[in-house]
This record gives sequence, C-alpha cells and structure tokens, in this order.
Amino acid sequence: MNLQNALSAVVHDQVGHALEGLLRGGPIENLFNIRVSPTESLLGQLTGPGDGAPRISIGFGLDILGTPFRTVTERLPLSNDRPLGLLRTEELSALIGRVQDALRGQVSVLDALADPRDAIAKLIGGQGPAGLRRLADDLFGAVRRVFEGAGGDDDAVNTVDRLRQLVGGDIGIALPFATLIKAVQGAGRNAAAIPRNVEQGAIAYFFDAEGFGTVDGESVVAPVHLSDIREAAGQAIAQRDLGAHQLRGLFSKTTAERYLRDLIRIIVESAYDSGRGLEARFKKVKTELQGRASANKAADAIERQFVTWYRGFSAMAESAAMRAVEVGTQGVSEFQTNPLIAAGAGSFAGTVARKLAQDSFLTKLRVDLGGTD
Repeated sequence: MNLQNALSAVVHDQVGHALEGLLRGGPIENLFNIRVSPTESLLGQLTGPGDGAPRISIGFGLDILGTPFRTVTERLPLSNDRPLGLLRTEELSALIGRVQDALRGQVSVLDALADPRDAIAKLIGGQGPAGLRRLADDLFGAVRRVFEGAGGDDDAVNTVDRLRQLVGGDIGIALPFATLIKAVQGAGRNAAAIPRNVEQGAIAYFFDAEGFGTVDGESVVAPVHLSDIREAAGQAIAQRDLGAHQLRGLFSKTTAERYLRDLIRIIVESAYDSGRGLEARFKKVKTELQGRASANKAADAIERQFVTWYRGFSAMAESAAMRAVEVGTQGVSEFQTNPLIAAGAGSFAGTVARKLAQDSFLTKLRVDLGGTD
C-alpha cells in the first residue's frame, strides 16, 4: 500500500491547475506576489546605493497542499497509534477503495487515460513496480496522442518517443512531464515546443560538459568523474564564477534521487521558460537596468545585485514549497515510505515555485521600468 504515490499525483495536479490558470492569462501576483512599501520601489532599491537584501514582503498563493490533498488524507484511518496498526481492523481493499473514491476527479492528469480508476489503483495498490511502469507507459502514451492524428505534429510525436528513451519511462519522470503538457494544452496553447525544449535540455545535461544552462547562468550538471574537477575549477576561475555554480554538480553523489531531481528541474525549467518567455524577459530587464547606472551605482554592480536577487527569490520559494511537499507526503505515508516519491513531488513543486518567483520578480521590475511583459 503506497499512499505516497497517490498524494504525489495530487500535488502534481494542484500545481498543474495553477500553471494552467497562469497560462490562460491569470496574473502572476495570484501565485507569487512581491510587495514593497508605498514609499519606495523594487527598482529604486536595486539601483540605489548599497547591495543588501530587498525590503519586501511576500504573498505566496500556490495552494500545493490544498483541498484535494486534505480530501485524500481525511479518508485515511485515524489512530492514536501508527496507521499500520489499523490494518488489523480494516480490510486493506476497503481502504484502497476509499482512497480511490477520494481521488476520483481530483487528479485530472489521469482523465486522459482509458480507465482513471484503474490508474489510481496502480498508484496506491499492491501492483508494485510493474503497475507503476504500466501507468508511466499510459501517461507517455497520453502525451503522444496529444500530437497524433489529423493536423498533428509528427515531429513532436517522435520527440516524445526519443525523450522517453533518453530520460527513462518511470512514473517519477512521466508524471511531471504529462502534467506540464496538460497544463499548456488546457490553457489553449500549442504544447509542441515543450518536448523539443525538454529533449534539448536533457541532451545538454547528459552530454555537455557545462550541463543544462538556466536563464540566470547556473548549470545543472550531471555527476562526473573526479578527474574533471581540476578543469572545471579552472573554468570557474576564468569565468569569475565566484559562487562556484559550475562546481556544485561535481561534489554530489551519483544517486537515483540526484538524477530524478535534476531531470525534473530540467523538465520544468525548459517548459516554463518556453511558455512564459523567461529568457527574453530576463535579458530585456537586465539590459534596461544597466541603462539605469548612475553615480550611486555602476552598471555592473546593478547587474550583480539583479542576478543575486533573482536567485534569492528563486531559492526562497523553492525551499518553502519543496519542504512543505516532502514533509507532507512522508508525514501521512507510514504504510510504505519511498524517498524517491517524496523527492519527485517536492522537486516538481519546488521548481515550479522557483519559476513563479522568477516570473513575479521580472514582472515587478518591468512595471517599475515603465513597460509591460
């Protein structure tokens, strides 16, 4: 019995609905709102003297552990002892049925499948890895069908097939990928670019020495041999990478969790940047900020602080979302605990929160600069 899988699916669906609303034209402030004092602006703080932290307050409206999550957990048996003890008095099949009923209609990414209730059973039942593998196959098949048929996109279909071979067909990858495709499609957008962008990002991660590059110049690097450290350190010094962003990937253990977190980040970053045009907006804001140089602050100092704040907002949002999800999914899942499930859900929610914070920061600065996105 693995309720973590079910709760992970609910988390993905909650985040997917939020993204769909944003892509439909909803204001970013509904999901992540940066507020400053009426007597000053974010732009004024950034271009004024000093290089400290921003003076702001935050409104974080992404309802990750919202009503559907609570609906599922409320269907779980209550006990003064550990949940496993209750299975002596309640049939496991009945418990699975109750959770199936609670999830029905709450995980819309499964609605495209032939039998959503069977998909839920594969998530929470006793079918083990084989059942989850079949569900991942079904999700990739549903994504494939988005681009098939009359008026379809054969190139996108082929890209989905190649991407599946490149990153693997497990549920930890299939669920975030299918969720993002559904959000973009549900918002009435053309989702064909997403598989291509994700494929390019994954190829860079696996085969480029510099890894997958983010909008702000960080690198998501696959684990490498220790013999590469000297060369990477030299490159970091030559590129004045004082934050050692290029080196971080070299000192992490090669584990399934590491690969899963990295690939989920690449999937989300690639899809979000494409859907919201973050790279072009980042460059435009950076260029306009450099034009605000004055005796108070030089252009390079403004740029450094801009990038620092961009990353700071990202880390703050990612930390909050990731911790909430991983603690939440593990806290109600004493039937069977798999750290990869919590890691997958937490990484997906955390990376989306990171992108929302970046999006909100750029939007706020564009308004202060007198423009619109």
